[in-house]
Amino acid sequence: MVLKGTSMQIVLGPVLTRNGGYAFDCWTPEEGLSRGYTYGRIEDAHYARNVEIRSRNNRSSDQTIGCSTVDEFAQLTLDLQGRQHRAWATPLPNAQEQCGAMDAVYG
Repeated sequence: MVLKGTSMQIVLGPVLTRNGGYAFDCWTPEEGLSRGYTYGRIEDAHYARNVEIRSRNNRSSDQTIGCSTVDEFAQLTLDLQGRQHRAWATPLPNAQEQCGAMDAVYG
């Protein structure tokens, strides 16, 4: 869910070899990891990735980040997932509240 006035994070991975061709992956907090189409030529994969970056950057609510390495892609998606979970998380009960809840359930 994207709130009105907020930007959607989109992370594009680098072009990699896959299944005898070349592909890049995409990650968003809403959809998670999406495997990209496998192109027969590396030039086609780079062209498609550049088009994807440009088209998403034209949408005012999207923030697209193109990663150069797999490590950068993995770290950025983990960081964004952690930020998302912290934003949506509810506080954990303290020990006394937890004991009270356990007593209420188990007597």
